[in-house]
Amino acid sequence: MTEKYEHELYKHCDIKEADAVAWAFVNKDKLVQFPFKFPEIKDDEIRINILYTSLCLSDVHTVKGPWGDCPFPISPGHEVVGEVSLVGKNVKDFKKGDKVGFGCMRDCCDKCEYCLTGKENLCRYSDDNVVYGLYWAGYATAMQQPYKFFFHLPDGFKLERAAPLFCAGITVYYPIERYLTYDIKTTGVIGCGGLGHLAIQFLHKMGKHVTAFTTSEKKRELLTKLGADKIVISKDPQQMKDAAGSIQFLINTISTDVDFKPYFSCVKRGGKFIQVGTPAEADCMKINIIDLVYNEIQIIGSVIGPRQSYKNMIDFCYKNDVYPICEEYPFEKMPEAFEKLEHGSPFFRCVINAKDFAEKNGFKK
Repeated sequence: MTEKYEHELYKHCDIKEADAVAWAFVNKDKLVQFPFKFPEIKDDEIRINILYTSLCLSDVHTVKGPWGDCPFPISPGHEVVGEVSLVGKNVKDFKKGDKVGFGCMRDCCDKCEYCLTGKENLCRYSDDNVVYGLYWAGYATAMQQPYKFFFHLPDGFKLERAAPLFCAGITVYYPIERYLTYDIKTTGVIGCGGLGHLAIQFLHKMGKHVTAFTTSEKKRELLTKLGADKIVISKDPQQMKDAAGSIQFLINTISTDVDFKPYFSCVKRGGKFIQVGTPAEADCMKINIIDLVYNEIQIIGSVIGPRQSYKNMIDFCYKNDVYPICEEYPFEKMPEAFEKLEHGSPFFRCVINAKDFAEKNGFKK
């Protein structure tokens, strides 16, 4: 080991002494393997052997700067599937060997008005309630977090494809579950990538007519197989014009600074426009206020989801065979996967197999 790094919680050490190995950014351009020792497990914490972890564009936004300053060194990763290896003495609902999923929330206060009404995804009163700061998560062979936001996975769940459900999946499932009423028949999805291809599957399995808005003609066949009833190539003005006023429930997964007026015009009077894509801080949405007011369109923002919705999503995916499409990389090729993510070309999510590396190098505890 030629370089020594410091972290408040995770002691950098020789790999022979380590509890686990993380891929950590020591600055915004340098990603290194970081062997470390965990702090002593707390009474309410769980430690897991990570089996699979998925990469999310939020990781790029965090490390590279669009979301503000980042505390280096940092090991992100909030789409995680693992196996419980150790539990704190006050943890009753999990035991060694349980298969679990984990997302970007690690804690909540359980006391504020949001937590008490089942909306703990809106809690802002717990210290470090997400894994983008001091507390590391999925870019590693193991992780240790409070038990509150681990979720049991049923026997037979497709673990190698499940990790993206815990951010990409819940991000689109929760607003669908919450705002898609029985009387809504026509739905649409803007952006058919990591989030959008899951939204199409959810809406299709719920029996809704689905219009997929994409810039890529090449995706037509695949999106049809996933459940899209109609494909609109958004670069074609005539196709966008033909879709005007046709959709009651339109979910937008795009997070770039673009003109959304053409998409907005596709929403039916009294319809809902759901925004889940999260842009850089400086990006703004451009819409037509006349359309908003005269057509009584609702704009709804949505962020991940509460714990009950995670459980509902897991059950729905298990019963309806809904899983993301993933590219799998070995743990050693994390930098290659991150580079592909950063340049926007995964199909549709990059998933890291940490299990094989951990078993080969003695990190399965």
